[in-house]
Amino acid sequence: MNRWLTASSLALALLCVGTLPVSAHDYEDIMTGMRLTAEQAEALEKRLDADAHDMQARSQLVVYHHTKSYFDHVSREAHTRHVLWLIENAPGADILADPLATIDPFNNAEGYLEGKRAWMNRLEESPMNVTFHGNAASFFSYFQDRELVVETLQTVQSLDPDNSKWPRRLGDLYLRDASFGDFAEGLELPDGVDVEGLDLPNGLAGLLNPKPLEAAASAVMALEQFQRAYELADSDIERTSLLEELAMAAFRAEHYDDARAHATSVLQSKPRRFSDGSRAHKANIILGRLALIEDDVALASYHLLEAGKVEGSAPLGSFGPNMRLAAELLELGEKDVVLEYFELCSKFWPSEKLADWAALVKAGRMPDFGGNLVY
Repeated sequence: MNRWLTASSLALALLCVGTLPVSAHDYEDIMTGMRLTAEQAEALEKRLDADAHDMQARSQLVVYHHTKSYFDHVSREAHTRHVLWLIENAPGADILADPLATIDPFNNAEGYLEGKRAWMNRLEESPMNVTFHGNAASFFSYFQDRELVVETLQTVQSLDPDNSKWPRRLGDLYLRDASFGDFAEGLELPDGVDVEGLDLPNGLAGLLNPKPLEAAASAVMALEQFQRAYELADSDIERTSLLEELAMAAFRAEHYDDARAHATSVLQSKPRRFSDGSRAHKANIILGRLALIEDDVALASYHLLEAGKVEGSAPLGSFGPNMRLAAELLELGEKDVVLEYFELCSKFWPSEKLADWAALVKAGRMPDFGGNLVY
């Protein structure tokens, strides 16, 4: 099996455990870049020939080439060229805060190292620049250079201590650390591939086998950072958006009263957009798991069904619903409520997996829920 493809697939899936950095870049430019045709991309390249500092053209090309860079060497080279140009010539560009402007070290090790060196030079030249540090932290690979990501985020947090963005990003990173145990348990690898046998760079395999005490400590650190972000938030909208992360971190840190309070607040908050279906879904899963800790199977079953009744969202429609509470209820013999949950979830996740899982449950077997134990 191709080494970078395996590692990249693991890394991409593991990113779903936490939250990707929120892009500061113009949403319309990103969407335009995703919709570009080859002819339009060529026209943008000609615009750059006339004006290398045309940020709109270069940003849209970064977006256009990002996904293609995994499968096409021409796009890989073009994406790398544009990202490196931006780091060298416009390190404060908004697009550099977006994951689309990163270079995957598993897919393009040389390009990543060149970008890393360029960012280190920029930070050395401008050690007090908040934007440069924030963009560099977005570029550095969590899997290749985790400690560098932490160090850079801590630096920018010290430079910009009243900004809620930085503790939130650190909280996301620590929460991802705390979540790797669940991911490893539900990891679906191709036949014949063993995590311990994979040649993964700089400890990715180790991240998939964390020590329980380390995971617990990471959860506590995540909770502390999210609490700090909540205190620094300058609007009710931002504070509401942090409730899900606070609930998840509190649950993993075994601060169960706080987890219940935050998850309940998620359900009581006014929905603002389509993605809120995911927030309500996860809040119900947390409340159901809390109910099981107290041996209240009826309440846990209620929250499982409530999690299935959400309207849906883009993440739920792609990655699918969380199955951790369903698995825990199946272990207690609650087949009927789990089958009803599958049926409810089929309205926003029309996947054949649900039918396959239902058949296994009816046969008295436990499905392999894979990554859905974590999503």
